[in-house]
Amino acid sequence: MVTASSASSSYVEYGYENATFGSGFVGNGIQFGKEVKVTGLEFKNNQMALGQLYSPEIESFAYGKNEGKCSVDYVVSNPWFFESILGEAPNPTSAGGLYTYTWDSSPSTNATMRDINSMALRIGFKTNTEFKRTAVGVVCPSLSLKMALNETVKATQELVWGEEAKAGFSTPSGVSMAGGIPYTFVHAQITSPLTGNTLASVQSFDLNINSNAELIYEMGNKLSVDAYRKILELTGKVSLVLYDATLLESVYGRAEAANNLVVTLSNGLSGSALRSIVMTFTGCSFSSHDSAGVEPGELLLENLDFQCKHVTVVAKNTTSSIPT
Repeated sequence: MVTASSASSSYVEYGYENATFGSGFVGNGIQFGKEVKVTGLEFKNNQMALGQLYSPEIESFAYGKNEGKCSVDYVVSNPWFFESILGEAPNPTSAGGLYTYTWDSSPSTNATMRDINSMALRIGFKTNTEFKRTAVGVVCPSLSLKMALNETVKATQELVWGEEAKAGFSTPSGVSMAGGIPYTFVHAQITSPLTGNTLASVQSFDLNINSNAELIYEMGNKLSVDAYRKILELTGKVSLVLYDATLLESVYGRAEAANNLVVTLSNGLSGSALRSIVMTFTGCSFSSHDSAGVEPGELLLENLDFQCKHVTVVAKNTTSSIPT
């Protein structure tokens, strides 16, 4: 009997190619986070229709490079996705029952930032004819984080690849972080790059950490053979209650802020029960200011766009090594 398939019969998991580009990953793989959604899943062979003189019909087809892409949305519950943008983290340090992982965007501190840490994906479909799609040489050009009052912290990764294969179905084996929790805005904290103090009455906060990575193709091959990264972009937008003209004046000032912008995600606990991700952005500057609306009886809000030069991410949890 033919029956329709739902997303409850599908899965996606990933891993890092620590050997060579396109080699795939060996191991169980990693779960992206909670409430994972895959949108825009596409694979194309760049077919070209060719005509011929003295005929209105297509005479033949030619085919170009292979291109695959998708967008993965999920609730943040572990820090492993940072490796797709910020290179490989060194071995974690251990203290008080917690392991500390650090990613640094400076190539003088982290030489792997000059390259792309490619990934592999497994996407399974338990349909009438069960199958699994495996993409290798996957790179992440853009990563965004969205936070808002009374919401979970959501991430979106844009992924692209040039090589994919189909095989028989296998059950998902991607592991999640032991004791992993979905992060929310309740235990989030943001410090102002103007004063260094906690930024009050934040309504929403968006971050974009983009590698702008692109795949490399070569003559005589339909598959991607490598990838390269462009200038790292660290941008975002913050919306908060309007109290005074301080932030507006920072846009007038046309200068870098004197302090760091620090974004802390936490489960609100302490000691060995702590699970946290702390992102520290330096060299920050506000580029634009707008008011959400000035209407009778409505709360006054202000929105600011910012850009930063450098980021360091420090994650603490009880996992002794990044899952594979």
